[in-house]
Amino acid sequence: MPKILAIDDDENFLLSIANLLRYKQYEVEAVSNPLQAEKVFQQQDFDCVLLDVKMPGMDGITLLKQLQNQKPLVPIIMISGQSNITTAVEAIKLGAYDFVEKPLEADRLLITIRNALEKRSWFTEKENLLAQIKEVFPLLGESPAMKEIFRLIRQVARSNAKVLITGETGTGKELVARAIHQQSARNGKPFVKLNCAAIPGELLESQLFGHKKGAFTGATRDQVGKFVAANGGTLFLDEIGDMEPRLQAKLLTTLEDGEVEVLGEPYPRKVDVRIISATNRNLPEMVEKGKFRADLYHRLKVVEIHVPPLRERREDIALLSRYFLQEFAQTYNKKLVDFTPQALNLLRQYSWPGNVRELRNLVEKIAIFTRDSRIEAQDVELALDQKSEQGVPISPAGPLEQALQDFERDYILRHLKMTGWKIQETANLLGIHRSALFRKIRRLGLEKG
Repeated sequence: MPKILAIDDDENFLLSIANLLRYKQYEVEAVSNPLQAEKVFQQQDFDCVLLDVKMPGMDGITLLKQLQNQKPLVPIIMISGQSNITTAVEAIKLGAYDFVEKPLEADRLLITIRNALEKRSWFTEKENLLAQIKEVFPLLGESPAMKEIFRLIRQVARSNAKVLITGETGTGKELVARAIHQQSARNGKPFVKLNCAAIPGELLESQLFGHKKGAFTGATRDQVGKFVAANGGTLFLDEIGDMEPRLQAKLLTTLEDGEVEVLGEPYPRKVDVRIISATNRNLPEMVEKGKFRADLYHRLKVVEIHVPPLRERREDIALLSRYFLQEFAQTYNKKLVDFTPQALNLLRQYSWPGNVRELRNLVEKIAIFTRDSRIEAQDVELALDQKSEQGVPISPAGPLEQALQDFERDYILRHLKMTGWKIQETANLLGIHRSALFRKIRRLGLEKG
């Protein structure tokens, strides 16, 4: 339901506008004091504003400028008396969407609001698309495993089936989700991401479902939930295995009913959202232990796509390394041509516990410090902090899993010491979220000193 802020010092006129818009299924916040209106606009999310030109205390032109500085994408329609047409035209030049004259014609007002909301929707979708383009690099690979993933993406994109993407941290699960969205009929609609591990449980519910101002202590403004924000598009629930049981139950109800219960609203909202989820945890094992709902697991896993770790698709390392090298050559304005065969061999021998994300961070480090156009083996050794080509140090006669765990412990510990145990800075270097780093520290038994 679109939400409109109506501002006019004539309370009778304001009441008539509010009644008309509510009858037409709009949510309306009516404010007669322009000074109060500025605070209301700042605290809540509105889709459109109706603003009177002439008001005591603060004129409409001044308030228009202030509202535009706060939220420039919200369309503002000026309301003008016959004597204020010149001022209204001035407001249009300053960025107002349109103006309507008093006495108001209901049809004219409703058409103007509808057009303003359509323009608002178009700008929002454009901003979402531009943000996605800026933050995402292509999903690349030439290994058999990646070719199979590309095939699955093409097949599943044609449906609205829910998809569960599994794999270690840094393998590119979000890229798979975005590729599905971009190849689907929902392309052009919002792709909204929510990291279930990055937000404390008490805040995750509001992030996911939304709330109204005053719904609980501390709710000082409206919160648009991710389900509502993704309406018509795709909602990507990353690290779904970290969601607490109470929210798992509420999520399951939403998926079954196709309705979202916004805290503070009397009735649920219908939403049309495709769900793609991802996890680096073993959900079947969590189901057996009672830590994840079996019914939600089967609801999310209509189709499962597993993204293998980089060490299991070493054929992709050269392709990815060259792509990242050209990316950072442009970023840092350097003439970087290629890796030598010896340098590529070193990259292929490394175990990549941080997967593709770690490879990208490493190539960026190489791009920053190298002085030559070709990347030599010694550049890779320096970036890996290795003195030889022997690869991962392993315990004598130790199993592979133990060797990988030993390396991971040593690798993370060296980075923690390098940053003085600054968790966020270390997480940035490793290319993982700070909550993921905390879990690894606990699992590996790492202690400061």
